[in-house]
Amino acid sequence: MDSAKITVRPAADHDAGRLAEIHIAAWQATYRGIMTDERLDGMSVERAASNWRRNISDPAQGTEHLVITHDGLPVGFTIFGPAPDDCASGTGQLYALNLHPDWWAQGLGSTLFSAAEQRLAALGYSRAVLWVAKGNERAISFYNKHGWVDDGGILEDARFDPPITELRHSRIFACL
Repeated sequence: MDSAKITVRPAADHDAGRLAEIHIAAWQATYRGIMTDERLDGMSVERAASNWRRNISDPAQGTEHLVITHDGLPVGFTIFGPAPDDCASGTGQLYALNLHPDWWAQGLGSTLFSAAEQRLAALGYSRAVLWVAKGNERAISFYNKHGWVDDGGILEDARFDPPITELRHSRIFACL
């Protein structure tokens, strides 16, 4: 892949529709068997694009959205910022990292992930956490490969019906 065609940049309002498409395609490919088919098949690009426009134009305090593009076309995104109040001071959180499935296994996820890690460290976080659905072995392997470890944190994400069990992974940024 021609790395000259790869760019990581902040998300912009005009990306909302494409980010919705990426989000839905990634979830439908990743979470089949973890989430209900009804939930996955009911995802709406129009509704998701509206949410993306709102979140990009008025992000939660400290939250950033990055997009990775190939030849100008967004192919993935990451969202990160401060960890919830119950985490230790100085802890950031990677909220999301998704690539369109057509772009999996080409190194773009690693490039985007590295950009998010660098940005979290630059924001002053000495540690970061992320939550990954139990059973999402592809993501767990990816995070482990990048030095993030399962630190034993578990939560039941009740936003989903039935709730999804999530495992916490973390990384110290002292060496970045």
